[in-house]
Amino acid sequence: MLKIHNTYSNTIEEFKPNSENVKIYLCGPTVQSSPHIGHGRSAVVFDFLIRYLFFLNYEVNFVRNITDIEDKIIERAEEEGITTIELADRVTKEFQDAYSGLNCLPPDNEPKATETIDHIINFIEDLIEKGYAYITQSGVYFEVGKFDDYLKLSGRNKDEVISGTRVDLESDKKNTEDFALWKISKENEPAWNSPWGDGRPGWHIECSAMISKIFNSGIDIHCGGNDLIFPHHENELAQSAAAFENQEFVKYWLHNGMINLSGQKMSKSEGNIKLLNEYIDKFGGNVIRFFFLRSHYRKPQEFSEGLLEESKTTFKRIQEFISNVEANASDLSIINVFKNSMNDDLNTPKFLGEIFEIMNNSSNLDKKEIKNLKESIKFIFEILGFNFDIKDNVKINHEELTKFFNSFQINYDNLEQAMEEFLTQRNKLRNEKNFNEADVMRDKLKEIGLLIKDGDDNSWYWENS
Repeated sequence: MLKIHNTYSNTIEEFKPNSENVKIYLCGPTVQSSPHIGHGRSAVVFDFLIRYLFFLNYEVNFVRNITDIEDKIIERAEEEGITTIELADRVTKEFQDAYSGLNCLPPDNEPKATETIDHIINFIEDLIEKGYAYITQSGVYFEVGKFDDYLKLSGRNKDEVISGTRVDLESDKKNTEDFALWKISKENEPAWNSPWGDGRPGWHIECSAMISKIFNSGIDIHCGGNDLIFPHHENELAQSAAAFENQEFVKYWLHNGMINLSGQKMSKSEGNIKLLNEYIDKFGGNVIRFFFLRSHYRKPQEFSEGLLEESKTTFKRIQEFISNVEANASDLSIINVFKNSMNDDLNTPKFLGEIFEIMNNSSNLDKKEIKNLKESIKFIFEILGFNFDIKDNVKINHEELTKFFNSFQINYDNLEQAMEEFLTQRNKLRNEKNFNEADVMRDKLKEIGLLIKDGDDNSWYWENS
């Protein structure tokens, strides 16, 4: 039985979705700047969850939004001298490239805030009608004091909220802790028509409106980084529960821990951002995924390039171990190790520890047992979204490969064809006992990042895939 940590109850709970079709909403990016490594962690750890639910034979309806209008987007676009649409489109493409590079499953629906304006306005009108929101000259605000369970998700108290709220000299709110549902736009700012004046939605309301529009009911799992618990998810919960009285908005709230750099939380405000796509280009999606797999998703994770190098080396051990087999659930004891770890609140480091211990002790297994073990480990890693397809993993430099294979009188058409001819040529040398020349071929191949694993089938793979 899968058990997960519910932030709302602050306990580990058995996962009992409302139906076999699990509804999941992940707070996506505010697209004002390029994705950083923290964005990657949130995307990957919840991709592990979704893939595991598929493994457990659930259907999944997965939604991840895009916030493409917000104060920071307006400020950044103004700094760059471009429109908010141009900025949002460019950064959205960077995020989608990163998700693809990390081999994350695409969402079933990826709504944008600017495409949900009508529904957002209807949602706000409902809150006003029910007495939870009020209108001022600067916009529409949710009156926090009207919602009794406010701060139950984050566990904060009212004094903490007031002391941590930025003072807005132009604000005409009733209370400091009230939050904006609709903001009247200033001159030259993007704006949409509304009953209260031309403006734009507040940050929190868009997620509530999107969930309402797409799912037409409450959802099973709401995901995001734990930096979103307050104020974003707290406010989202308040307005949604107020709008849909007597309905459960979210059954399970799941939050991943932050990325730390030398013990300090990585954030834009600290100016210590590490751009995600640069690391995907340098290390590949598999290594980045494996790095995230090594820590429990709820805990902070220390990040450095050295730790990525270490992850690359460790993951290579797995690649080499499973390089000559097809994925298959051949060893049920290994599958049970995986299930027991994942059922324990997605305990991926526990799974890795046990798998490496089994691999280290595999020398006393017979040939059939070794094969079953390898097939099962590959099966599990493919479930977790690791990609062992060479063509999809490597950005091939065709010019370099053509030059390399031509040096062995091999015409390069594609990698599989060229490697087949290369291995035939090398095996001929080995059969003729000309091992020195065969070793030279192997070593030269390694210089361009390709490795040969001698054995029954002479398998080969990219060193940096």
